[in-house]
Amino acid sequence: MATGGAFEGRTAIVTGASRGIGEAIAIQLRDEGATVFSIDPLAPETPQDGIRYLEGDVSDAASVETAFAAVDAATGRLDVLVNNAGIQRVALAQNMAHADWRAVIDTHLTGMFLCAAEAIRRMRPRRKGAIVSIASAAGIVGIPGRGPYSAAKAGIMSLTRVLALENGTANIRVNAVAPGFTRTKLIEQGIKDGSIRSEWQLERVPMNRLAEPSEIADAVLYLASDKASYITGQTLVVDGGWTVQGINHVPDWLNADLSEG
Repeated sequence: MATGGAFEGRTAIVTGASRGIGEAIAIQLRDEGATVFSIDPLAPETPQDGIRYLEGDVSDAASVETAFAAVDAATGRLDVLVNNAGIQRVALAQNMAHADWRAVIDTHLTGMFLCAAEAIRRMRPRRKGAIVSIASAAGIVGIPGRGPYSAAKAGIMSLTRVLALENGTANIRVNAVAPGFTRTKLIEQGIKDGSIRSEWQLERVPMNRLAEPSEIADAVLYLASDKASYITGQTLVVDGGWTVQGINHVPDWLNADLSEG
């Protein structure tokens, strides 16, 4: 834990912090002085020093209430909430099991709603707080086979705007980060089972690489920090340029490795 860090003395909750992007966010918040709690149904493979792990299912209201009550008992305050918990199920719409659809929507979107509601109840009396939710570039562009995931991520961005409007006068800022392809175990799993092709990803990213989890965490910490004190209701897209391009293949005159300029 850093002395004099940007989040010193503050309490943060990161859902789904046992791995991947959530773990990277929790580590950076810890390193910047925050007291960090993870809410996750799974235990981390390698527990991180200084992060307190609470078992909880963000799609279940009672489980969320219990986890937030544990944070109340430990610190008596909540300054930052990061809604990161998520799962993936892949199938074409006509083949998607209803249970899989519900599981994805409930984890991502309902989970954000339940956790944000609990956080806002604690932040409003103090007239200060920051909520950052992990959306996705998949909520901006279409990706075949990811119907519930894309729908949930688009919903997260929309709910972010609503909550920002509802809580602006309480000085609670609500924003989202929409990552593109990021080098997580979820992506690696997709590459192994054939549902994701790494070359398909790279040819769509102008920067020609995947993001590292720490790069997504950097964006989250910025939005959660006082440096973003006048930013609310926004989604920061961190995707290496994927969603702004209108072509899949970069012509030679735009390729820095081939062009003269």
